[in-house]
Amino acid sequence: MKKTVLFLMNGFGVEQLDSYSIYNAQLMPNLDRYTKEYLFSPIEAPASNLVSGYRFFSTGSLYPLSCSLIDNYLDRFAENKNFELYLNSINESGKIHIFLSLENDKSVDHIKSFLRFIRIKKNNSIFLHLVLVGDNTSDYKTIERLINKITYDIKECKIGIVVGKNVLRYTNISSFMNLFQNEVGEKWREISRKISSLTSLKTIPNNVKEFYMNEGFKLDVNDSIFFFNYEYIDLTNLVMEISKVTNNNNFFSMFSIKGVKYPMFAYPKSGISMLNNLNKIEAKALIVSNRNSMGIINYYCCGLQNIISDRISFVKTDNLNFEQLKAIIRDSEYSLIIISYQIDDVQTVSELNNRLNRLDKMLGYIHDFCVEGNYSLFISSLYGMQKELAVDNFVKATVNFSHKVPFVVIDPVFNKANFSLGMGNVYNLAHTIYTNINNKYNGGEVLIKRKNFIMKLFKK
Repeated sequence: MKKTVLFLMNGFGVEQLDSYSIYNAQLMPNLDRYTKEYLFSPIEAPASNLVSGYRFFSTGSLYPLSCSLIDNYLDRFAENKNFELYLNSINESGKIHIFLSLENDKSVDHIKSFLRFIRIKKNNSIFLHLVLVGDNTSDYKTIERLINKITYDIKECKIGIVVGKNVLRYTNISSFMNLFQNEVGEKWREISRKISSLTSLKTIPNNVKEFYMNEGFKLDVNDSIFFFNYEYIDLTNLVMEISKVTNNNNFFSMFSIKGVKYPMFAYPKSGISMLNNLNKIEAKALIVSNRNSMGIINYYCCGLQNIISDRISFVKTDNLNFEQLKAIIRDSEYSLIIISYQIDDVQTVSELNNRLNRLDKMLGYIHDFCVEGNYSLFISSLYGMQKELAVDNFVKATVNFSHKVPFVVIDPVFNKANFSLGMGNVYNLAHTIYTNINNKYNGGEVLIKRKNFIMKLFKK
């Protein structure tokens, strides 16, 4: 077993041409020096936030695994008896309300097929309520396109309410219920104008307050509710409030939701995950992260399962000093230490500069300690942010670190004379780490390549 330290600056990436200029040698002198002295190459990072970053790193998929499961049912919903139960529960005199989690293009394809399935037996009015997801204002380009696609391509229903995912799980949802019950609230028939407003206010999709696009969706006593979700969400308060209005307490969902009795599917588990790969090489990992991220990270590293494994442990970054961090790295029980930081929660350019400068100093301490202890140190990021930040009180600018992130290998074995870095992505980074820990691992393509003799001649 070879101890490997993975230092993650999540949110940091290779500056794109249209980005406000942030990165320079004076801001991050240590990282700048390491990119020149050691193996370094940009790698692809298709994820855009912490959730999709760890999902891709662990399972190799950008989409929730539940997407693939629904893909297999597009033309055969009737084969699942749970869906028949749902159809039979619909009151002929009521409206059908479907809350669709607007994840990506697949969401539109899925709801199209689901609506066709409903129309086989039911002629009720259908209202589609769109639940926005995402932690970045750059997601609005996709959201606007998807909403327009639904508006023009799907004639079986009308779009009623549009709302951010986080709003639905608030303890106090009186404002949302007022709109749902009385149709009293903001109306935006032209989605482009609303998107422009949300973008200018820097409101992330997850936090969008409820508004509506078409009338007629008012919640009535005989209406039915279906949550077309892809991942878990606690909707206990929302379901409880809706139950007070409708006669039907049989709420249905595509996948498990806290507060909903009848999910159509159990959550799928990923056969490919960080946990499975650690089991293969009989290694243990320790992840250093902030408390709020631990649950998310563990869920994806464990193959989409909320379990506690003896292979993966966590330590909080809160009040962690460098001496404690050195003791953690030195601990012989762990072959992999992931130091997971986020820099995309900043609001201003100066705040980002300070954050990156502090991280660079920490990187210098960790570099020196790893070199002295003969540990492998990999420096990278699972995703790069694209975010509008305030330059000063009057000027805003977009920092674009998306699509590619740096990958630096600090290890005397992998010197520039005999090794190079190949093309790849963050998922290949994971396989590279497992192989570095135990060279008998052969689960996937790695990024570190041995140079052949001819290549060495050209490099001289």
